[in-house]
Amino acid sequence: MPHPRPKILIATLGTRGDVQPYVALAEELTRQGADVAVSTGEGFEAMIERAGARARPVSVNYETLVQQEDIRAALHSLKGMVKAARQSIVLQQEIVKELWQIGLEEKPDLILFNLKATVMTLVGRRLGVPALPTSLQPVLAPTGDFPLALFGLPDMGTFFNRRSYGFGRILMKAGLGSLFKPLKQEAASELSMAGSTIDGFQSGGRKALSLQAFSRALVPTPSDWPSEFWQCGYWFVPPPEDFEPPDDLRQFLAAGAPPVYLGFGSMPSKDPQGLTKTLLAALMQTGQRAILATGWGGLTREALPAELSGKLFLIDKAPHSWLFPKCAGVVHHGGAGTTHEALRWGRPSLVCPVFGDQPFWGRRISIIGAGPKPIAQKKLTPETLAGALKDLEHPNYAAAAAKAADVMNAEPGARGAAARILALTEPT
Repeated sequence: MPHPRPKILIATLGTRGDVQPYVALAEELTRQGADVAVSTGEGFEAMIERAGARARPVSVNYETLVQQEDIRAALHSLKGMVKAARQSIVLQQEIVKELWQIGLEEKPDLILFNLKATVMTLVGRRLGVPALPTSLQPVLAPTGDFPLALFGLPDMGTFFNRRSYGFGRILMKAGLGSLFKPLKQEAASELSMAGSTIDGFQSGGRKALSLQAFSRALVPTPSDWPSEFWQCGYWFVPPPEDFEPPDDLRQFLAAGAPPVYLGFGSMPSKDPQGLTKTLLAALMQTGQRAILATGWGGLTREALPAELSGKLFLIDKAPHSWLFPKCAGVVHHGGAGTTHEALRWGRPSLVCPVFGDQPFWGRRISIIGAGPKPIAQKKLTPETLAGALKDLEHPNYAAAAAKAADVMNAEPGARGAAARILALTEPT
């Protein structure tokens, strides 16, 4: 009798950058024989189903939510983020209840979750199945090599770098207490079990495997990490085989030297018009060919200066895995996904971070020599950006980015992670 397909449940909350790598992992798990369900916010159902997995959405659209004026303002300061989290507590509690129910309905053999979905640890405890924490940036395992990759913390030396992770855990645990209130009675026994929900669940009192999905090319594996932390590399989606670019974009790319790409993903700007003017003014100074992605991340379409005619192409969006190989360099906000995607193709980056882990990735790009020092988005001026854009052309940056790409190509990635995860579901 053939062995039944193992059931895997992936829970990841957030915008596209928080979802796409998990869909890449889901596709590999499916390809290797698993029955996979992905639970995330609304709007990603088509992407999930194309990967061969089943979508189990919760009742929130994060890409719509992040465009609300109060949320947009909150993203630009730690104080604002704390305030927004408090204001949205009822919504977050509803999501926790939905994830709990989805987990119990799915009855998976194994669960994977990101840190916004730690309720899945309780599901694992209830069902007696592994619930594995995952992360796209170093925030879980203490190390003296670098600080917690949040809040824009600078390198503080070995002692204080390690202490920063304890501080981060205190903040996370404080937030989880209020989030789990709706389950206080229904999951009383699971909530009373020893151990933090941040660390997942493994039966028999063993420590759960923690998947660290970022590249050694950017973050060499620290020697002081505990053994349960496995750095597998980033989970990339394959380049789209069916993407057909508009004819005018194809013509622009063929008409001259590879352009520089400028776009800030899902990161809304406090002043979209001002940011757009800064970018255009800088490009007028450098004279570089460029692709400007307006998307919904803060850039606006304006009448282009005559000086940029034929040198600048505006797009709403295009698959990074298709477009970045055709560019000379990438200017972006420093999200984990965009940072890894640029290096995947050996392209140097200029990071213009706003908050969260973005300053960390900007510094890592600079440290490995794959781009200039980051410039905070709020400090961008036409002059500073123009100087950085010209600096980005230095061949040393491209050489370092190409070296990083070689490291990434040799990492386990989604395929290797899927194989190791499925091995955990095999009968012992």
